[in-house]
Amino acid sequence: MNKEQIISEFFKKGNLLTVDAIPIIEKDPEAFLKMKLPTIVKANDLKQEWKILRNITSKKTEITKEDFVKFYNSKYEKMRNIIVQRVPKDYVSINKLDSTRSEVHVIGIVKDIREKDSKKIIELEDTTGSIPIIFDDVEDAELDDVIAVRAIAGGKVLFGKQIIYPDIPLRQPTVGSGKGCFVSDLHLDVASVKDVEKFFEWFSKQSIPYLFVAGVTGNMAALEKYVDRYCYMKTVFVIPDDYPSIPVNFKSSKIISLGNPAMIDIGVKILLTHKADKTMLKKRYLQKTKTILEEDYLVMEDVPDIVHSGRSNDASVVNYKSVTMVSSGSMLADFRPIVIDFATRDIVKEKVK
Repeated sequence: MNKEQIISEFFKKGNLLTVDAIPIIEKDPEAFLKMKLPTIVKANDLKQEWKILRNITSKKTEITKEDFVKFYNSKYEKMRNIIVQRVPKDYVSINKLDSTRSEVHVIGIVKDIREKDSKKIIELEDTTGSIPIIFDDVEDAELDDVIAVRAIAGGKVLFGKQIIYPDIPLRQPTVGSGKGCFVSDLHLDVASVKDVEKFFEWFSKQSIPYLFVAGVTGNMAALEKYVDRYCYMKTVFVIPDDYPSIPVNFKSSKIISLGNPAMIDIGVKILLTHKADKTMLKKRYLQKTKTILEEDYLVMEDVPDIVHSGRSNDASVVNYKSVTMVSSGSMLADFRPIVIDFATRDIVKEKVK
């Protein structure tokens, strides 16, 4: 939005903006429009305790060949940058390889995996060409992975010695302040109303300012009603069921509607997504999809502190290199809201159903 549009949209809500408030709002007008604000909005009224780091706000309806190429080039460049920073080596472009039998390091996209004579052959492609790499085993490599390979140059082929994934660094757990409650797979279109209301009644009585909703929510209109009824003075972050997807439109000012996937910074970085596992962190790439976006937003450029996902009947908490991966199970099965104290990273699985 430009400045005139921002002023107009806030005026429709009954808000008048002071001159010092406008530059702040211009950074993320959609988020500020969802906030409860006084009639006259000053800069001091716009202090956010969170900010959006990653959010899908548009999807193409028609895909061209150029869109396809742009998407995969985006993926390759983003992943290559992560690998080069994480594993600094003297990487060689495929068109510069020779037959000297020396050790080389290359980066590329896995375009094919096949087996021959008990060996695995990966066809690796970068922006300059492609080359087959012969391995005894290819570990967790899959089609369309961007990987680094340590190999012996052999002319028209490479003899693979190691597949290198970008992975996430070892580090101390990041801490923040406050608490968050994480719920997934509410299935509001089919779940027991009694069970759902029991959860929201419980949540309304907790000193937990943030609720994070992922997985299959079902009836989004029903969610909005529960939030408006039970989540007074709380902020609710919601991603849609579809993946990848743009945000759902809500009228409630208590709901921050995000795309799927999305990442926010609330003192700790929280990634909300469709499904998640440790391999995703190892490869620095979210669950693959055939959807072509303007650029590849599924590359994990920022390392999250907490990953919240759904699509699991059982509540779970898994830690991997100081990243906490949580799912609260399903309202139709084992539903256990997970409460995380951001100041200590302590975790409690609640039983409220």
